[in-house]
Amino acid sequence: LEATVYNKEDAVIMVGNLADVDTPEKAAKINHVARWYKPWFYKHVETFLEKGETEEYIPLREYLLRHDKAIFWVLESMIPFGNHPLFLALLGWMLPPKPAFMKLTTTPVVRAMTFTKQVFQDIVLPINKLEEQIDKSEELFDTYPILVYPCRIYNHGEHVGQLRPPRPDQMVPGTNYGMFNDLGVYGVPRDVRERKRWDAVTAMRKMEEYTRSVGGYHFMYADTFLSRAEFEEMFDLTAYEQVRKKYHAEGAFPHVYDKTKPEIDIFAVGKAYMDPLS
Repeated sequence: LEATVYNKEDAVIMVGNLADVDTPEKAAKINHVARWYKPWFYKHVETFLEKGETEEYIPLREYLLRHDKAIFWVLESMIPFGNHPLFLALLGWMLPPKPAFMKLTTTPVVRAMTFTKQVFQDIVLPINKLEEQIDKSEELFDTYPILVYPCRIYNHGEHVGQLRPPRPDQMVPGTNYGMFNDLGVYGVPRDVRERKRWDAVTAMRKMEEYTRSVGGYHFMYADTFLSRAEFEEMFDLTAYEQVRKKYHAEGAFPHVYDKTKPEIDIFAVGKAYMDPLS
């Protein structure tokens, strides 16, 4: 189950089920979405706002890689014409750029711009706050589309893992889990696109504060602005700290907070890059 939100009024919900293509009628509905000449997946999904509900069959490997070619939709800011049929027909086989190549060519200035002029965040939030999440994302970033994936967080008791038990209002009645969702926000904020001043640090600090207030979690692959105390407020590190102490890891291995915090001074860099690029 996946939702692609194109604005506050329009979204497409996609339901995926494993299926066998065992009739000519089903075979006629096969869509090889990962082939080089095919439109970017989120652009294909957007067409269903006009088409309405329908059904198609996507080979499993291609379904798993459906967002790779356009790096979700981030590639549009790098190659605005990248979804043009002529570009796809001639050069679509080159997509997506290999992460190793992109990292190799990442200079300190480019690294700074990855969070001061763009946003790449996956945030786990309670699904009963979905409308509020979209509002908050628009207030702070105002970039679309947004991806929404539902997920469960189970109540296994206190201090069992690094995710805290869901709050009572987040629990699904009659179960031991709460329904949450991953809010995927990737792209260039509106203020940056319009060449206005944008304070990435303040925006992300407000998003992290909201996330903590509703009992959510940030994915740690992305740049985070949490202090050590805020990190420990968001995640339950009780068992983690006990294990580190038991096996004498303190002083031998870095703390999970130190391993996941950005390698640059994000506050200084964020302040230096608030003004629009000339």
